[in-house]
Amino acid sequence: MKKVITMLVMLLVFSTAAFGYAPMGSANNDDITGHVLEGEMRKAVELGILGGYGPGRYGPNDKVTRAQFATFLTRALKLPAAQSTFSDVPSTYPLAAGIGSAAGANIVAGYPGNTFKPEQNITREQMAAMISRALEYKGMKVAPQALTFTDSAQIHPNFVEAVSKNTYLGIIAGMPTSDQRFRFAPKDDATRAQAAAFIVRMLQVLETGDSLNDLYKTGTIVNGQVRMDSQAYLTYQQAANAGKDLIYQGQTLLKMKNGLVVANPPARQEIVRIMDATKSRQLTYVVKGTELQYINADENWVHVRYADGEGYIRQSEAWLIPTELQKGRAQYTVTNGVLHYRGFDHFTGQYEWARPYSDAPAFMQNGQVYYSLNGYDFFNASGQKVGTAYQYFNFLPLRTKTNYTAEDLNRYIASLNITTPNGKHVATESPLLNLGHVFIEAQEKYGINALYLYGKAIHESNYGLSVIAEQRKNLFGYGAYDSDPLGNAKPFNSFEESIHHVANSMNNRYLTPGGDQYRGAVLGLKGHGMNVNYASDPLWGQKIASHMYRADNFLGKKDYGYYTIAKTTTAGLNVRSDASTSSAAQFQFPQAGHYVAYVPGRNQAGATWYQIFSDHKDHQYGYVHGSYLEPINIMKR
Repeated sequence: MKKVITMLVMLLVFSTAAFGYAPMGSANNDDITGHVLEGEMRKAVELGILGGYGPGRYGPNDKVTRAQFATFLTRALKLPAAQSTFSDVPSTYPLAAGIGSAAGANIVAGYPGNTFKPEQNITREQMAAMISRALEYKGMKVAPQALTFTDSAQIHPNFVEAVSKNTYLGIIAGMPTSDQRFRFAPKDDATRAQAAAFIVRMLQVLETGDSLNDLYKTGTIVNGQVRMDSQAYLTYQQAANAGKDLIYQGQTLLKMKNGLVVANPPARQEIVRIMDATKSRQLTYVVKGTELQYINADENWVHVRYADGEGYIRQSEAWLIPTELQKGRAQYTVTNGVLHYRGFDHFTGQYEWARPYSDAPAFMQNGQVYYSLNGYDFFNASGQKVGTAYQYFNFLPLRTKTNYTAEDLNRYIASLNITTPNGKHVATESPLLNLGHVFIEAQEKYGINALYLYGKAIHESNYGLSVIAEQRKNLFGYGAYDSDPLGNAKPFNSFEESIHHVANSMNNRYLTPGGDQYRGAVLGLKGHGMNVNYASDPLWGQKIASHMYRADNFLGKKDYGYYTIAKTTTAGLNVRSDASTSSAAQFQFPQAGHYVAYVPGRNQAGATWYQIFSDHKDHQYGYVHGSYLEPINIMKR
């Protein structure tokens, strides 16, 4: 529909005298003050569309009869007089005039037998039908649109088109649910406040000649419900200048005070890209459903915190959920000294399986729930920080070596009493039962921790029993994409070949400085490490670390905490071939925050240098000046 935007329209939209409402305060000591639809109620009273019951009493939650709503419409549209011909609306009926005028304009219709049932409460879908006919009476033509209300199927077929047109025009906004979707409640009896809202918005549409969904509205959250203001704005900036907590465009929330942002790419788009402050360079990417922390927003972009970084995602790919409306969120729980991670699916409202992740740090208590965006800074339900601790395997430099043998790795698989969704029993049917020696061989050849490769294979191939593993001998889903996993997955001649191929690729591309995907030689998160560019799942690194943790627990905890891990504290730090500034640099850590592992028994060379496992594939060890290293606190009981 072509916009009709003139100075008159702008005055009508933005003037308090047009469609604004009296501000709340002690002067409004009535039963409208604080109501979710206070603005529309006040405008309807001001325009003389509906009256009150006495001083301070307007009954916003009272039910509305069919006769009353017909009368409201007659007053709002100043309809010409006409006689009612309904058999149950005699001329002596108090609201006969309003019903007659509405009937004369073909805005109201009766029931079989020429009855109107004036005292029957009007439903929300019936109200929408009358509004739709009123728009037609005023000459406004609207093409129906698809409905997305959660209860659209409950709308009577005779009223679907009317509800659709009203929704497109923004007259019907629906009622926000706790998961930020909207329901219409078509069979519910309408209230006086809802009747006022429908009619006032109808008048706005008739004045502007366009959908209110193209305009911006503000609101606040009161007692867990969104309270929309009636004032509409032509631009986002004008709405932002109003200083309210929420800014909507139609049913889309664009700005809030605080809360979560859920990655929500449009159909047929697999990922959401997180961009830098210039909006021109991609920092990383995440899969649909990823939780991000809201920082701020404008009309086009949402500023978010992800794991251990900050960036921007497009408004069209973001689902904003204010803190007060959250049904759940990802959490960490402690059971018998073990820290578990529980994801939350915001689209289904269901928590996922609680995955064992690590030893719980001393500052956590059994039975308590904790929250963390980055997996190492933890907060309680009140938002207070309780401590910082790192999951060892998630931040272990992967150039280290495991303490386990090939036989140990095989023994772990043989111990698992797990049946996969396709009915396979891991302990007897997994090909990983006899591949321990290949992981150890890859460790020696490529300088990559065998327990990491092992945990990665378990995660990516469901213990070697996935369709890709069975049909392509591909233990890592290598080459697969979310849209067509099997079709793109690289085929191998044997499982051994797939292990060596992937280890070699990790060695050259992800784990050595200068590699095209090097972001630090740890599993890490979306802000650092392999997980930045390896997988769209922001928990990919955590999930592999969880498998490593569980295998290590069974095999005797020989690996967890074996190496001392430190974090670099400055950008441009040289890793040298000897403990001297005159020694050649193997490479530089480009930013602060890279993780290194001390070589056991040779932690310190001289007074200020530490020997570490080098990230570079051509060097087993390197030296770093100790002034720029800070040991991290590992999760442990």
